[in-house]
Amino acid sequence: MHALAVVETNGRHHRCVLRRWVDRLADEGPALVPREAHILESLERTDIPAPRLLGLDPRGEECESPALLMSYLDGHVQLTPRDRDEWVNQIASMLVRIHHTDIEAPVAESWLNRERLVVPEWSRHPDLWREAFSVIEENPPVAPNCFIHHDYQQFNLLWRRGTISSVVDWVWGSLGSPGIDASHVRLNFSVLYSSELAQQFLNLYESMSGTKVERWWDVEGLLKYLPGWGGFLQQQAGRRMTVDFEKMHERVETTLRAALRRD
Repeated sequence: MHALAVVETNGRHHRCVLRRWVDRLADEGPALVPREAHILESLERTDIPAPRLLGLDPRGEECESPALLMSYLDGHVQLTPRDRDEWVNQIASMLVRIHHTDIEAPVAESWLNRERLVVPEWSRHPDLWREAFSVIEENPPVAPNCFIHHDYQQFNLLWRRGTISSVVDWVWGSLGSPGIDASHVRLNFSVLYSSELAQQFLNLYESMSGTKVERWWDVEGLLKYLPGWGGFLQQQAGRRMTVDFEKMHERVETTLRAALRRD
C-alpha cells in the first residue's frame, strides 16, 4: 500500500492510495484487481463510505505489478475507544448497512482449512473442539445470500471524531451468508478483547438486522482461529494497543462454547 500525492497540471493536489500485488501475491493480482475495482465502482451508488476507484492496472503494465488506484480517505484505526459501547454499536450498525446493500459480487468462498482442523494441544477442553468439528460436518443452513464484506473487522474501519468515516479493503466483497461477516467480527473481538464484547456485538447485530446468525456460521467462523493466530496481530495493532496473547485461547474457547450452546 502506497500513499501518493498527485499534482495536476493546474496545480491541484490530490491524495491517493495505490495497492500493488507483489511477491507471492503477484500471480493473484490480475484476477483480484478487477474484482475489487468492480466492488468499489458498485459502492459509489450506495451510501456506504468507501474509497473511490481512480484507476487500475491488472497486469502491472504501468506499475510493474498488478495495482489499483483509489481515493485517500481521512481517518484512523480505532482499537482503544473511550466509549466502547458506542464503538461496538457503530460497528454493528455499519455491518447491517453493508448487508442491506444491493451489489453483484462473486459467491463467497470459505477461508476455513478443514484439513488442518485438529484439537489444539494447548486446550484443556478437547471435547469442545470435537463438538465444533461435528457441527460443521453438517451442510450449512440454507438461507438467502446478501452482499458481504468478507473481511469485516476493526482493522478495516477508519474513524473520525468518534464516528466510522470509511470501510476499506473491499477485495473480497462477496455474496454470502451475513453470518460470515458477523462471525468474523466475533472471532476478532474474542482474540483481541473479550468474549463478552463478542456477545455484545452479536446481540446488537441481530437486534438491528432483525435476523438471527445461524449457529453453523458462528462456529465455522470461530474455527478459523485454528491452527493458531500469531504475532501478525501485534504487527497490525502497532502501538495502538498491546495484544494479550496469554489469555487469547481462553477468550476464544469461551466464545466457541457460547456459540455451540445457541439454539
